[in-house]
Amino acid sequence: MRVVITRAEKEAAALGAAVKKIDCTPIIASMMEIHLAEEPIDLAGFQGVMITSANAIRALDNVSEEKEIPIFCVGPQSHKVAEELGYTNVKNSLGGYKNLPIFLARETNKDAGPFLFLHGGNVMGNPVQDLIKAGFKVASRRVYNAGAVTSLPDEVKAEFEKSPVPEVVTFMSIRTYKLFRDVMESHGLLPKLKECIAICISPAVADFAREIRWKKVYSADEMTGPSIVKKISEIKQATEAAS
Repeated sequence: MRVVITRAEKEAAALGAAVKKIDCTPIIASMMEIHLAEEPIDLAGFQGVMITSANAIRALDNVSEEKEIPIFCVGPQSHKVAEELGYTNVKNSLGGYKNLPIFLARETNKDAGPFLFLHGGNVMGNPVQDLIKAGFKVASRRVYNAGAVTSLPDEVKAEFEKSPVPEVVTFMSIRTYKLFRDVMESHGLLPKLKECIAICISPAVADFAREIRWKKVYSADEMTGPSIVKKISEIKQATEAAS
């Protein structure tokens, strides 16, 4: 089973490695290019840093040598990357960004100082507002940009021009879905997607994906990369059992 991965390059590589472990073939079609900010970040006075994406911790690592400040992550991928980069005090809010106020209330003291939220241009939900409502002091800073990719790599285009087309396309955000849809349309390949299965990270992304015709559209059980891989594995097993 061939799986098209539309995440930005570094995240796509990690998801591709997980896809290989379930005996599927990853096809990297990154729809975004990540550009990290280069301005220094002064962490003095903050009791911790919050991140909701791996790119945010990469951006911090790019401009600061401080490794001991507490890092509060949303999602296993950002947690993993933070530890790989050498941060020594990393914790993960397993309930997602909506769980952040409860998570921080349990793990920290509101009166110990403000938090710094590092993010890109598109933030899921409004974690800063949620935390302020819960009584936390939070500063917010954009530390990376995700630029749109406007064409498919030649090798990916070739996969969709032949028959059969790749069986699965994965989407981790509404923006990524829209970019992929537009690129496929620009290449005259949009009708090919009716032969593919779309696997989306959330029901909201799946709802957007259903605006065009697919063979099927699925939502992952949880908003994580491993849950996407789990859904791919389930589909692979069902397909093999039916053949």
